Order: sequence, then C-alpha cells, then structure tokens
Amino acid sequence: MADKQFEFTEELTQAPDAIFLDKSNFVIDPSQIILETSDRHKLTFNLIQWLAESPNRTIKSQRKQAIANTIGVSTRQVERLLKQYHDDKLSESAGVQRSDKGKHRVSEDWQEFIKAIYEESLKNKHPISPASIVREVKRHAIVDLKLKPGDYPHQATVYRILDPLIAQHKQKTKVRNPGSGSWMTLVTRDGQLLKADFSNQIIQCDHTKLDIRIVDSNGNLLSDRPWLTTIVDTYSSCIVGFRLWIKQPGSTEVALALRHAILPKNYPEDYQLNKVWEICGTPFQYFFTDGGKDFRSKHLKAIGKKLGFQCELRDRPPEGGIVERIFKTINTQVLKDLPGYTGSNVQERPKNAEKEACLTIQDIDKILASFFCDIYNHEPYPKDPRETRFERWFTGMGRKLPEPLDERELDICLMKEAQRVVQAHGSIQFENLIYRGESLKAYRGEFVTLRYDPDHILTLYIYSCETNDNGEEFLGYAHAVNMDTHDLSVEELKALNKERSQARKEHFNYDALLALGKRKELVEERKEDKKEKRRSEQKRLRSASKKTSNVVELRKSRANVSSKKDDKLELLPERVSREEIQLQKIELQPEVSGQVDTQEQERHKLVLPNRKQHLKKIW
Repeated sequence: MADKQFEFTEELTQAPDAIFLDKSNFVIDPSQIILETSDRHKLTFNLIQWLAESPNRTIKSQRKQAIANTIGVSTRQVERLLKQYHDDKLSESAGVQRSDKGKHRVSEDWQEFIKAIYEESLKNKHPISPASIVREVKRHAIVDLKLKPGDYPHQATVYRILDPLIAQHKQKTKVRNPGSGSWMTLVTRDGQLLKADFSNQIIQCDHTKLDIRIVDSNGNLLSDRPWLTTIVDTYSSCIVGFRLWIKQPGSTEVALALRHAILPKNYPEDYQLNKVWEICGTPFQYFFTDGGKDFRSKHLKAIGKKLGFQCELRDRPPEGGIVERIFKTINTQVLKDLPGYTGSNVQERPKNAEKEACLTIQDIDKILASFFCDIYNHEPYPKDPRETRFERWFTGMGRKLPEPLDERELDICLMKEAQRVVQAHGSIQFENLIYRGESLKAYRGEFVTLRYDPDHILTLYIYSCETNDNGEEFLGYAHAVNMDTHDLSVEELKALNKERSQARKEHFNYDALLALGKRKELVEERKEDKKEKRRSEQKRLRSASKKTSNVVELRKSRANVSSKKDDKLELLPERVSREEIQLQKIELQPEVSGQVDTQEQERHKLVLPNRKQHLKKIW
C-alpha cells in the first residue's frame, strides 16, 4: 500500500492511536487525521462517517478517494459502504451485517413448535430445560412424523432458537419494573441494563397528543389537537423541560425541547410562576427514548456526540413507565376541567368539546408551565414521601445546581445547519434570500457553517469550518437584507418561495407563448416575402429568355390564317325522336336481304372495330 494507507499489524493493534474525526475537518489525507482505534471495522466505520459528514461535493469526492487509498478498496466499494451506513447496515464493531442475521434456516413450523413447547412450560410455571426440548423435538420427528436423522433440526439449532427466549425470561424475572422499588433499572433494545444512580444521568423523552381541542389566535377551531414533548429525569421523575406543537414533532422539535431542558428557564411575567424552575442541565450519560423515527435520527445522534451523552432506545413499553405516567397525570389533574377537553375514553368523551374550545396553544403552555414548576416538581416523591421530587433531584446533583451552558454551544448542537460560501461584501445566499453580516467580509470565498432556528429563519448564526482544538468558532450573525421588520419561519419562507416560483413560472409561460406567436408570425411573413421574391425573379428570368423566341408571333399568324377560311364548320346532328327512328326502319324493309346483312356488318364494324374479343360481354 501507499504511505497514506494504514497497515493493520500486531504493533498497531497493541498501540492504538487516539482519533479525531469531525465533519468540520477539511483535511483530505486521512493519514493526517488522528484515528480512534486500530480495529479494522471501527476504523472503516469512522472513515465512512467522516465521509458522510462532508460539507460539499468537492470535499466529499476528495475524501472518497482518500478513504479508498487508505483501506485499499475501490471508490465504488466506498460508495457501497456509504450507502450501507445511511441504511444503518454498517456496524461499528462487526462491519457490514448479513441480511439474514438473526434468522434460522429451519422451517417456521419447527421454530413455532420449539417456541410453543417452551412457552407452554412457562405458563405452567415449570420452565423446561433446553435438553428436554431437544429430546422432545427428536421424539416428535422420528415417532410422530417418521423422519430420518438429518431431516429435523439439529440440537445446536434448537439451542440457538431457545437462547433469546431464555434470556428474555431471565431478564423479566431479574429486572425490576422502573416504576417500583427505591432504584431504577432500564433495559435498552440491545439488552443493556441502565441503572439510575444520580440526577440527570438518564434523561427520558416522549411525545403525546393532548386530549383537548384548541383554537387559533382568531378564535377558529383547529383541526388537530396539540402535541406535547416532555423531558423527564429518571432518578427524581422531575420535569426538566417541555414543548408544545401544533403538528406531530420530529427530530428538530425534539432538539428544541432538549434545548429548553438544558438551559435555565426564564419565563416572562405574564406566566405568573410562583417558584423558580431551577431544574436544568445536559444528560450526563444517556438519552432514553422509544424507537420512533424522530428519536433514531442522525440529527439527535450528532447532538449526543457533541454534548457527551449516548442515545438509547427502550426495549419494551413498560421501560418508559415514568414518562408515560405523566401524560395520565396531566389529563386527570390539569386538562379535565378545561373547556375543550375531549377525554381519553371514547365512550365518556364530552359531546360539546368542539363548541366549548376557547383556549389557544399559548394558554395551554402557560397552564402546563405553572403546573410543572409550581406543583408537579415540588410534590412528594412517590417512592420516598419524605422528600419532594425537586429535593431528590437537588440531592442527586450533589446539592448544587449545574453550571449553565453557553447558548452558542447549544446552537452548534441543537439547530439545523448548512454550508455556504461567503460572497462579496460578506453576503450569503440561503433559501432565496440574501443575508449579510459585517463580520463576514474577511471570509470572502471561504466555506462557513450556517445554523438557524427553524422558527426564526431571518437571522443566521455563522461558524467557521476550520479544524482546531476549540472546535468551530462563532463568527457572528447574518441578517436577511431588507427584512428587518419581518419574522418568518422556515415553513413560511418555503411557502412564499413556492408561491413566487409558481407565479414566476406562470408569468414566464404566458410571455413565452406570446413571444412564440410573434415569432411564428414573423417567420411566416418572411417566408411569404421570400416566396414572392422568388416568383418575381423567376418571372423576370423567363421574360428575359423569351426575347429571342418567335413562339408568340407564330401563334398570332396562325390565328389570322384560320380566320380567313370560308369553310363551314360541321355541326352536330340534331336530336332524332323515337318516331322518326321507327319510320326509318319501315322504309328499309323492301331492301334486299343481302344488302341488309352487309349494312349490319358494316354497322358492327363501325361501332366496334377490332374488338371482337369483347362482343360477348357487350351484347
């Protein structure tokens, strides 16, 4: 291999290097990047992740070629690895996973038979051993089905089918429900046990659709109920943060709710909070959620990587009992007495919920903020009523409040981002708008990273893309030109751009049709002029060629000669009547028969000369 490539030797395995792979790293040669480990699979995973985080196509193409030279494969293979990475098929520890991983080659009937035996034993409170199940499979195959050895599952296959069932049964009997006991244990989808020993160690997040109808600012009933996102501390069950939404939240909404939970809460005076909401801080180790698409997004994983926590998915719904129980508490203690409450039970749902609805989403936000801050977080902790939830959280934090993070650091992690090139006069073009910042004039022609709040798109946060020990550097703000008195969200701006594009397209089509008609008229006019000129020129040429010809004089002289003749013109005979024809026949009867025959022959010859072959057809 070339000098840039890494050789996986025993010495390298014994002395792994440290790694730094960042999407802001614009170094093209991977050999200049400090690598995290010498493990081949992990190295490949990190390099492909570094490729996926390329800011633009040029750097992506350069990184692709560098990675191909590093691990000794073709660029096409690197593209396949990148596709497997995007499809979550590229593992950090085992490389590319097989498509049939976790599946057994035996028929489904045998699998169901083996599982049925074990589950039946669990129902009878007497779990059967794997060896006994192997003997039962062998007896059923030979005695009942009359099969020969080799036609039924091998004992190793039976053990592989039973292993996850036995492990799941042991886990249920060993792990306690997180809603009971003095300590909390959660089970991840990978089978890992997470024990909450202090506050902010394990933060849980979930969504729900509130059972209440709301109206907009004009008093019109909204078609959908509001969504609530809650951030809960597992150790103390305190509400760390929350957010309300009109539509179903995604990864961006989860990030903004997490931002609200991390920062100190500073509500305006019209919220009328009686106590200070001091619960805040980043997750120290885990961000525990269900398996929804918004929680499995790369955006959330990137946030965890930068803030220092790990995203984990829960194994079963009961593992999220703490965060799920809050939703029921909100319905029974807060929303039940409000106008527009629909109820969670369809049979007991109020009939006039839509007519009575009069609260806006801002009103619901004020009500929930007051409930969480003044009541819920200061209620007695259910498992130890001697202290409140807040007191337990404060004790779990070492009896001191966490240091607040800089909002600029959270902007790097929790806001959407894009890469652009700084143009003249410190200008940046983004979403069909021109942004300008005085601090960007010195970075003309360089790539910068844009981060923005989806609800306030007219102001961008500009960061450098250079790699250094301090990470990305905050360069300043960029504001939309001539939009100082406006405030737009990303969705509103995209809707305006769509309408503008459609109007421009329609206008362009109309003008194009008018121009097309004018062009056709002009072309047809020029074609007729060309034909007319061609005809006149052809006539002139013909006239010029006739000057030496005497055809006209000959025609005139011949006309004069024919006019001097006295010969009478032969006129056509008058029409003969039928009576005259009969009289002519009578006069011809005395003639000799021989003469008649001769006349008939002459008449036939005159009428049909030289056409004897057609006489039969005519007569």
